[in-house]
Amino acid sequence: MKQNLRWLTLLASVMLIAACASTPKLPEQSLEERSQARWDHIFAGEAAEALEYYTPGFQQVTSVADYAIWLRTRPVRWTSATVRDSYCESDDKCKVSVNVSYRVPGGPTGINNMRMTSIVEENWIRLDRGWFYVQN
Repeated sequence: MKQNLRWLTLLASVMLIAACASTPKLPEQSLEERSQARWDHIFAGEAAEALEYYTPGFQQVTSVADYAIWLRTRPVRWTSATVRDSYCESDDKCKVSVNVSYRVPGGPTGINNMRMTSIVEENWIRLDRGWFYVQN
């Protein structure tokens, strides 16, 4: 009886270790890394991947197709984005400053070719699963 209990305990332990080892772990990303990754997906045309950085509520009401259309039809074309820094108002609410370069292709002659840069302040919140971008 003791021998069977030992084998059963050993088998259960091995199965538990195997289950933990096969569960993929998401790499830890800092808030700034998550912000930059979201922008990188946007520039790569990866709407589904970029949408994963938005809050779960936004993801529930926004389909990947609608988000992709919104990205393609914006009147302003983003040309680059570089995260500058972040500061937190609380443990679960932070702002990320991003240098965003853009152009306005449909603008008046001369302006449509100009490349402009501004600092965008993004709102991010921490939920159970990590940091999420809050669409304004």
